[in-house]
Amino acid sequence: MASFSVHVANPIDNICFEQVLRSAACSVGILVDRGFGSFEQLSRSQKTVNVAVIFIGGKDDREALAYASRVTQHPAVKLTVIRFLVDTSAESSRLVGYRIILPDQEKEMQLDDECFAQFYEKHVIGGRIAYMEKHLASAAETFTILKSFEGQYSLVIVGREAGVNSILTKGMNDWQQCPELGPIGDVLSGPDFSMTVSVLIIQQHRLKGDIDGLDEDFSIMSYNRF
Repeated sequence: MASFSVHVANPIDNICFEQVLRSAACSVGILVDRGFGSFEQLSRSQKTVNVAVIFIGGKDDREALAYASRVTQHPAVKLTVIRFLVDTSAESSRLVGYRIILPDQEKEMQLDDECFAQFYEKHVIGGRIAYMEKHLASAAETFTILKSFEGQYSLVIVGREAGVNSILTKGMNDWQQCPELGPIGDVLSGPDFSMTVSVLIIQQHRLKGDIDGLDEDFSIMSYNRF
């Protein structure tokens, strides 16, 4: 039987999060809660909740995608999968230089495509889950898209190291306030970004990093940042 634990931490106690992320015996989720509420409350109110999952690439994004498929089992959830893709038509020296792909990155990209294709065939084709693509050329364009989420979604699910080797997040680390949330998670949970969108940041179990999909054990930490 899968274990499910909730950890509530002081928002300024980053050391606590770092320790959990390094030593957790399962996949970990950090919930930045901005009044998302409980599924029990949703069931009573019959309210539809708009949830988005962002997919750029990497182990954590694949884990987030697997978890999102579980979230859709709740009747009140309306899920949209948003895949961020590099706009290869954008001609800039910075982007062209970043197109050099190392063997490890190529393998990860192949795993991403296989994982997403399976998810798409199983959940999107049947109309159960909405899907959209965003073709972007820089981290600045990624930030603009993320900013547009305000008022559209109650919860956004992201991988902790979402697109860590991608031009779409390059440079975001330079202004990170909470590195344990990852580049996309940190932006979405920032104090100047939104006061209504809750964020679930997921890190795949590092000791089983070669296994795609959600681990049987999954832990969520609630992070009341404000």
